[in-house]
Amino acid sequence: MNSVKPLTAVLVILAFIAGTGVGYLLPAQGETATAGAACPDRITSRDALTVALHDPEVVGLLGNKSIDTIAFSKGSYPERNVNYTQILFRLGDPDPDDRMTAPMIVVQVNESCMVYSVYKTYPSYIPETPPEA
Repeated sequence: MNSVKPLTAVLVILAFIAGTGVGYLLPAQGETATAGAACPDRITSRDALTVALHDPEVVGLLGNKSIDTIAFSKGSYPERNVNYTQILFRLGDPDPDDRMTAPMIVVQVNESCMVYSVYKTYPSYIPETPPEA
């Protein structure tokens, strides 16, 4: 019985050391791809796209969907003192004859190389235009 206590203590110490090492080597869940790396003074569209494609929420919304185009723009919220790069993923329309637009995924990446906002738009109805008389 006395030999079990030292063995248990050694196993607990080894597990602690191994856990600390693994925790140090693996990034925290939800941490962005550029975390720990220096964010450039002026974030480019490529930088913003890299950050967006490493964000789990963005990847989850994109899934295996077909992307028709990707558009970039710059914007700001002056009242919040936030500048951002906006990325618009225009998804492929799975049924072009249903008179509905395909939803879009909108991602805003702030100047700190972090995803500031991400959301999916609702599809909208395209009314039929009456023939001209």
